[in-house]
Amino acid sequence: MTVRPRPGAAAIIIAAVVFGAAAAAAGGGDGGMVGVDGTQFVVEGGRTIYFSGFNAYWLMMMASDPARRAAVVAAFTQASARGLNLARTWAFSDGGDQPLQSSPGVYDEAMFQGLDFVIAEARRHGIYLLLCLTNNFDDFGGKRQYVRWAADAGHNLTAGDDFFTSSVVKSYYKNHVKAVVTRVNTVTGVAYKDDPTIFAWELMNEPRCDADPTGGMVQAWVEEMAPYVKRVDGGRHLVTAGLEGFYGDGEHESKELNPWGIYYGTNYVATHRAAGVDFATIHLYPDVWLWGSTADEQAAFFRNWTRSHVHATAAFLGKPLLVTEYGKFLWKGGGANKTQRNYFLDVVLDAIYASASRGGPLVGGAFWQLLLDDDVVAGMDDLRDGYEIILAEDSRAASIIGEHSEQLASLNGQDAEALRRRRRRPASSHQKTRFGSGGDSDALRLPRTLLIRFISSFIQDNFVLF
Repeated sequence: MTVRPRPGAAAIIIAAVVFGAAAAAAGGGDGGMVGVDGTQFVVEGGRTIYFSGFNAYWLMMMASDPARRAAVVAAFTQASARGLNLARTWAFSDGGDQPLQSSPGVYDEAMFQGLDFVIAEARRHGIYLLLCLTNNFDDFGGKRQYVRWAADAGHNLTAGDDFFTSSVVKSYYKNHVKAVVTRVNTVTGVAYKDDPTIFAWELMNEPRCDADPTGGMVQAWVEEMAPYVKRVDGGRHLVTAGLEGFYGDGEHESKELNPWGIYYGTNYVATHRAAGVDFATIHLYPDVWLWGSTADEQAAFFRNWTRSHVHATAAFLGKPLLVTEYGKFLWKGGGANKTQRNYFLDVVLDAIYASASRGGPLVGGAFWQLLLDDDVVAGMDDLRDGYEIILAEDSRAASIIGEHSEQLASLNGQDAEALRRRRRRPASSHQKTRFGSGGDSDALRLPRTLLIRFISSFIQDNFVLF
């Protein structure tokens, strides 16, 4: 049978296909600011959105040099081609060789324009951004650099954890928050606080506190800083603390699950309950956290760690949960091989999809880290840390990540309130649905049925069959 379109029908079909593809990939602000409805992230109209993401801390650094901006474009292009819709990256570089903030309140305009470019390109590629505001560790300055600045100004501070209690240091941090959040993008002309490309602000990368293992110091700091960020931002964007998920001494804390039973100075439940904190985060590095342990021990830890946090988040927080870092160490002469790494990816992503498809709180994640081949932009090899995934040269990892992105995207657009009502019904057994195998949810079946009816009617009205 030959199908011949009537005049104009081909153009309509092409436009519909292009528009449909663009709508399916909508992200990076196209759906408006991301909000929270219970344990779900939502966009305009209260429709759910799920996140398949990656970490690329280096984006601003590369973009600060116009000659290396091709790396940012290539990263977003490759990521969006695999359906990734979230990038977690640094909105800080405190002191050092390539500072965003060279001293308290003094900023390098070239670095800031690099961040401007990153935000503009993320929006162009349909990718949301989770912007982190400082580091617990010494890389790119972090809390110790803030303390050094205060000490150099004559204040009696010596320990990195003074960051959490010193009024001077806290004023430095607040000034940085204000400088970033109120920045007007030189590429788009939009203030960061008004830009829906920015999904959320992260107070700190992996806050820890040796000075107070109970978590009290970090707790008080988050309780002060999260509302402050909200005030400067005007409440437009979401805020998270940046925790790895380590438990403490507080109520509902499963501290026996911490790696080696060690305290890290944080409380998972209590800190995520703080005013101004909109969603919870955990990280997953079982091979590093349990260095020297067997593969079976690491697998058992992963299962217990994930289940515990999903349960705690649903039962005691009622907020969404993201795995904002997960990775498996690869390195010449040691670590896992790619087969083991890809198995780890499968296990993590299956856990995310299992929760998301049931309407649970674990609704996305971001692998550590996305890199490019050094042939794209010189200097990328210097950023290798053993966790890198180079999509263009690792077809199996790219396939795993791409399939997961498609499956999460198939859950987008559900009514969050209707999803909550369905969750109250008796749960049926879960089976991961592969594309082409059926098993659509009610929320997807009705729109698909209507679409099929529309296409059938369109063909009958606009085509001559002979």
